[in-house]
Amino acid sequence: MVGEYLRQKREDAGLSLKDISEITRIRTEYLKALENEDFSKIPGEVFIKGYIRAYLHALSLDPEEGINLYLEDVRKDLPVEPHIKESKWQQFRSAHLLIAGIIVLITAGAFLYGLFSREKVETLVEPETKPSEVLVQELERPKGLPLPISPVEVAEADYTNKHVLEINTIEETWIYLKIDNDLSYSMLLKPGETKRWTAKEGFFLKIGNAGGINIAFDGQMLGAPGKRGHVVRLRLPEDLKKLQTQPEQKIEGLED
Repeated sequence: MVGEYLRQKREDAGLSLKDISEITRIRTEYLKALENEDFSKIPGEVFIKGYIRAYLHALSLDPEEGINLYLEDVRKDLPVEPHIKESKWQQFRSAHLLIAGIIVLITAGAFLYGLFSREKVETLVEPETKPSEVLVQELERPKGLPLPISPVEVAEADYTNKHVLEINTIEETWIYLKIDNDLSYSMLLKPGETKRWTAKEGFFLKIGNAGGINIAFDGQMLGAPGKRGHVVRLRLPEDLKKLQTQPEQKIEGLED
């Protein structure tokens, strides 16, 4: 559905796949995979959506309709679980298991209620504890035992306010990466590799083959940061606007 939509819009504009590739700096084989809806040839959903947006921006069209068509295609291809009707024996067995579970819960509840009531009575007749004895009891408490306080829900890890950098390698490319002016990495990426990092403040990159990679930043597909074989220095998010401009302006502003 989305592939036919892209092809039709491109043909209406009188452009070829090569024309779209020159505008977006996306390889022709990836554009062809979009039109054929062969999404397995594109590394990851972030890049698929990014390519669709770049494709339609090149035609001066709103990309949201294309993204919605892609999502419909994905939902349509999801396997539907068959509905299996239970046999009478399965229904009978399920009903008995339910009844047995209810009986167990009632029994456990009665036991806990009796235990709680007995502990409450024992507490009422317990002799008064002197302050010095309380202090001794606290000092003798083994380390690691929790204090008798009300349960508190554990907060989930907070991943908000973090930048995400994703790189998809097309050709062998050397990269130097610095995260938050703290962690540094130097690596040689092979074709087909996809790497992802997170940062609180941002990233600094030095790229040995600027045309050999495609970059996605915070879910936005930015494409290649420069020409094939050129060395580029890049700071994100500071240089984000430069990467969003036309390729000629992008290269002039970032390459060594």
